Amino acid sequence: DAKKALNIVAGQCSKKEYCSFDILKKLQRWELEEKDIAAVMEFLVKNHFLDDTRFAEAYARDKHRFNRWGKLKIMQMLRQKRVPERIIEQALSSLPDEESDATCLALLKQKNRGLKEEDPYKRKAKLFRFALSRGFDYETISRCIDQLQD
Repeated sequence: DAKKALNIVAGQCSKKEYCSFDILKKLQRWELEEKDIAAVMEFLVKNHFLDDTRFAEAYARDKHRFNRWGKLKIMQMLRQKRVPERIIEQALSSLPDEESDATCLALLKQKNRGLKEEDPYKRKAKLFRFALSRGFDYETISRCIDQLQD
């Protein structure tokens, strides 16, 4: 029932940041009525258990620091979680650009050591594709590859 569902999701939200979309999907999987789902969601938001802005900033910070993702990949993942664009932009703007460059450069150095490719053009292309898959933008990757070659 709705009361039990509220207690469960409130407990989960007090331990870890969730976005509204994840909780909504969870409540729908439990086959609650629409009015009960709306009431639970309203309670969670009103009592600050659920805050998409707080979630997006924590998500961006953690994925950037620990998973070493670039802004583009973080943006894509937040979009999949249906976080509003203005909140995504706000979360990404809180990430320092210098840190992004340093992360990209460190990843490229590590990848470069593991590459067996001799041809410099193919090597550069592999590094570029790798950095793109990690969500870094072209300008950042170009700067870092230039630094790597110096």
